[in-house]
Amino acid sequence: MTAVSNQRVLIAMCVALLMINGCGKKDEGETQSSNPSPETNVASTQANSDDPAAQTRQALKETNQGKDIQPVEMEALKGLLPADLAGMKRTDASAEHNQMMGFDMATAKAEYQAEDSSIQITIVDYGNLSGSMKMGLAGWSMTQYSRETDTGYEKTMTYKGYKGMEKYDKETKSGSVQLFVKDRFMVTVEGNQITMDALKNAVDKIDLKKLESLI
Repeated sequence: MTAVSNQRVLIAMCVALLMINGCGKKDEGETQSSNPSPETNVASTQANSDDPAAQTRQALKETNQGKDIQPVEMEALKGLLPADLAGMKRTDASAEHNQMMGFDMATAKAEYQAEDSSIQITIVDYGNLSGSMKMGLAGWSMTQYSRETDTGYEKTMTYKGYKGMEKYDKETKSGSVQLFVKDRFMVTVEGNQITMDALKNAVDKIDLKKLESLI
């Protein structure tokens, strides 16, 4: 599954969690007060509007201790993508700002090619999905996990101080490295017809400290 596909799955999961959480809070609020103040009525009208995106944004703001988290500028993320990798030329680079169903994220992506080998780097700022939604974004960052098969492995690890997950299949010579930076940014390096050393060398070309400094 690619980094983009993972994003879609995570968004679907978070929508479900927020709907469950929102329903619980609504019921709780109804039992606590039968005579709300004018200010409460205004807030209630806004939170219970017919706009699902507005409801999601409000729910995320509440789960983030009242903070309305905005993603960093997509150009800043794109600027962190390496111009080239060892023996590989960058064939494409893009960045986008996504506002969907109340979620606000930014993504930068680049592709690199050399003969039959390819690497893709994706940097995602989860924006208002970060913070309290950490478990849904990267639950593996809070666990220790390892699995081996006849042809490969996957395991959690710490790389240069960042919690990560690495996967590799020696039969297809494909793999990936994911790092969760500052409980907010997901850096994914995945490739085909490549070695794990090459994937980690690609990670080393990304200035993760500068990425941290963007927030």
